[in-house]
Parts: sequence; structure tokens; C-alpha cells
Amino acid sequence: MFSNLLHASRSSIQLKLFLSLTAIVALSLTAILASQVYLVQDYFVRQAEANLRSSNYLLSRVLADPLFEKDLSLLQARLQEVQTKLPLCNFQLKDDIGTVVYKVGEVRAHSDTEFDPNSRDGCYNTIIPVVHENRLLGTVRMGVRTDDIAQARESLIQHSAFFALFWFAVFMLPFFVQIRRLVNPLGDLSRAAQEIANGNLDYPTPEPVRGNDEISRLITSFQGMAQALVSNRNTQAASLAALNNEKSTLDALLATMPVGVIFADRSHIRYCNNAFRQLCLLGPDEDLVGMKNDTMLLRLGQIAAEADSFLKTLAEILETRKLIEPKYIALKDGRYLRLISNIVIAPESSGYLGRFWLFEDVTEERRTLHMAELRAEHDALTLLYNRQRYDQDLPRLIAQAERDGSRLALLLFDLDNFKPINDLHGHAAGDIVLKKIAETLTLQLRRNEVLYRIGGDEFALLLVNASNDEIALLAERIVQTVRSLTFDFNGATAKVGCSLGVARFPHDAITLQVLLQLADRAMYEAKLRGKNNWVMHHDTTRH
Repeated sequence: MFSNLLHASRSSIQLKLFLSLTAIVALSLTAILASQVYLVQDYFVRQAEANLRSSNYLLSRVLADPLFEKDLSLLQARLQEVQTKLPLCNFQLKDDIGTVVYKVGEVRAHSDTEFDPNSRDGCYNTIIPVVHENRLLGTVRMGVRTDDIAQARESLIQHSAFFALFWFAVFMLPFFVQIRRLVNPLGDLSRAAQEIANGNLDYPTPEPVRGNDEISRLITSFQGMAQALVSNRNTQAASLAALNNEKSTLDALLATMPVGVIFADRSHIRYCNNAFRQLCLLGPDEDLVGMKNDTMLLRLGQIAAEADSFLKTLAEILETRKLIEPKYIALKDGRYLRLISNIVIAPESSGYLGRFWLFEDVTEERRTLHMAELRAEHDALTLLYNRQRYDQDLPRLIAQAERDGSRLALLLFDLDNFKPINDLHGHAAGDIVLKKIAETLTLQLRRNEVLYRIGGDEFALLLVNASNDEIALLAERIVQTVRSLTFDFNGATAKVGCSLGVARFPHDAITLQVLLQLADRAMYEAKLRGKNNWVMHHDTTRH
């Protein structure tokens, strides 16, 4: 029961006020009662001590004469009279030589130092000398009862306690009524506040009390606050509905986009659309939302063709605080993804919200671009580098040779007896000849040899850092290879040859134009020498 009361006192302000006031009033009345009892008892004690002193004096005078005259009968009579008039516990009279003349009850050996009405035996023991004309005739030891004082004190305590309880009840009853009048609205207010705190904004608020005191104003303010909360809730609900509608629209748009989209804050993935799941071959149960950023990046690294290079690229992106140039990622399955990323900043607070990532499958785009690049730099028929690539490489290699002191050889050759094949068997036959020669020579190329088709039946070959002997061997190999090929067109056998001219940089020429002229002149010289051979500039030997 006490624990229940203690729990209630902790939760009810009404009970707290009542118990606090009860304690204060009870302590006050107890203090008043104790003070009253103390004062009355002190009065009784002083009165008893005064009476006792007077009795001691009279007793000494009454007993002095018969004791002086040795009149035992008179002494006996006066002792009996004293015993009837005084509330004695014990009494003993000794003469001057210590002989016990009269004794009633057991006398203590020692007297009490002070008058104590609360003594355990209810008796105050004292010693009275019997003196006659300054002569000690004897000694009286007696104990005087103090029960009457203790009884009077108990009676006073009982009456005072009854009086205190009566006035306590008279005082507490109206105050308790007032407490209930004040606290009950607070209880209603507390319950309403608890319901509102739990989300029940439609809970009825307490009715305002009459008056203009603090409680009335508090309830009025609470009602205004509750109405404001309801209004805010309705506004937020409308805003949330609009936001959800916009979010649904945005999700639908992002879901239909062929581009993979990811949004991540500082630590975790917050959004991922279906296109990204498909691009990265995620399983149906594999959810990126809520995944740590590092885990997501490692997951992407598993499908990259070069994981280390990919993770390094991602690290560089994460250190950038602006829109990056598109990055291209090769995947293990042969696809290519284009990656674009940028940070997202809140427009109002300029705070960092996160980073978005866009992934787009550009495999077909890369393949188309690669084919376009091949067509731009390669001959469509022979798949050799074309004239455009030749015009780019030749000045670049000459400039490089000038910088590092290396050597460059230019070999120009065209086909002999090629026009009759076109005339007799058609251009398709001529295309077969060109493709076969290109395929055969390509298989023989070495690391520092690059072959070009620069015209109809004209070819060029660039050779870097080769000696004269190596150049001669290459020229001879080309001439012999072309000469050895035989073609069959509908039963008719055809053969071609080639005339090849060589010019060297910087041995023969130190400019591009001169190098071209010398190589072309050497090729023309080879034709004059009977075709199917090669000529190096300044070399007049027939090969």
C-alpha cells in the first residue's frame, strides 16, 4: 500500500500538494503541541519543586521539636500526619547518631540531583536535614511520588492531540476542495497533452475554467497550441501528399530512363533505379538502397574488366567537387558504361546533400564510334591504314626523328601489270588482287613497320630506326612476296609485280617534301629498270 501511495505521489500533483500541505500542517501542529506540553510540564515541575521546598522546610520544623525533646509519641504522631499529607514512596528518619527512628518502604542510598517527573519508578528521592537552633538533630530520606505530574502531562497530550486533529481537519477540508478545483483542470490538461504527444491531435482539449488566473490562461494557450498543431498537421499532410505525388512521378520517370541512376549521401545509397540494376546485373533480391557507399563501389568493381583501374577512377571522382568529364568503364562481359557524377548541394543552406551517379550503356555507341574511326583511318577494301592516316603519321614520325635523333625510311611502291587485270577481268578481280596483297604483306609486318594504301594500287610503308641492310631486306621481301602471288580468274592465271622506291630521313632528305620526292623518284627509277624490283635513293644497282 505504501509503495502504491509513493507511486501515486510521484505521478499526481494533486496528491503531491495534499501530502506536502499535510506534512507542513502536521509538523506545525506537532511543534505547537510539543511546545505546549513542554511549557506546561515545566510549569508543573517548577510548581512541584517549590511545593517540595516548602514541604521540606515545614517537615524539618515539625520534626525538630519532638526529636529534640525525645518525645517519641509526638514524633510518631507527626510522622503519621506527614505520611497522610505527602504522597510518599518511602520515608526514613535517623537521629543525630544515625539510628533509624522511623522507616516506611525501601529508601534509596542516594538522592536525586534534580526533580524528574519522568523517572522510571515515579519517585523523587531527597535528603532533608532536621535542625533545631542550628543543631543537626537527624536526617530524613524520603521519596515523593511524581505520578500526578506524569498523569497531568498525558492528559494534556491527549486533549491537545484531539484539539490539533480537530483543527487539522477543519483547515484541510476547504484547502483540499480548493486543490481539487485547481488541479483537476491540470489533470485534464496533462492527459490531453499526453494524447497529443502520442499523435492523437483530435483529442478534445479541456474546457477553460472561469477566471483569469494562471491556470485559465494556460488552458487557453494550450487550446491555441492544439489548434495550431492540427492546422500544421493538415498542412503537412497536404504537402506530403503533393510530395509523394511528385516523388511517384519522378520515380516513374527515372524507372523508364535507360540510364542507371544512383544517389548517395555521405555514407549510404539512398536511391537506385531499375536501369542501374539491369546494367550492373544485380539479382532480384539484391537491394542497393541502404548499402554503404564503399560496399557499392566494391560491388561495381567486381564487374569491371580492370577492377584496380576502375576503383582508382572512382577515388578520383570522389575527390572532385564538380561535374566530371564522362568516364568510360569496360566490363568483363565486353560492354562499356559511360559514368557521369556530380555532388548535390542544397540551394538554400549550401550544404552537401550527396552525390549522384549516372551509368549509361554505350557499348553500341562505342562500337559505332570505333567503326567510324576505323573507316576514317583505314582503307575499306584492304583494311590497311589509308591516305589520311598516312598524311598524319609521316610528319609526326619526322618530327619525332628530329627530336630524338632517330631514323625513318619511306618505302613507296605500286603494282605492275595491275591495269590489265582490271581491264580483262573487271574491277572485282582487281579488288581481289589488292586485298590478297594487303593480307599477305600484313602477316609479314614487324613491330616497327607500318603499311598504308595511299591510292588505287599505290602503297607506302614507314620503317623506324632501321639500318640500310634491314631496309634492303624489307624492300626485297616486299618485291618477292608480290611477285610470288598467283591469281586465278575463271581459269585464267594472272600475276602482278611491284616497283618500289626508298628514301631515308635524314640520310637522304631533311624535309618532308624532299623525302616524298626522293622516294617517288626512286620508285620511278625502279620502273625504268624493268619493274618488279626496288631502288634506294642514290643506289644505281639493279635488284
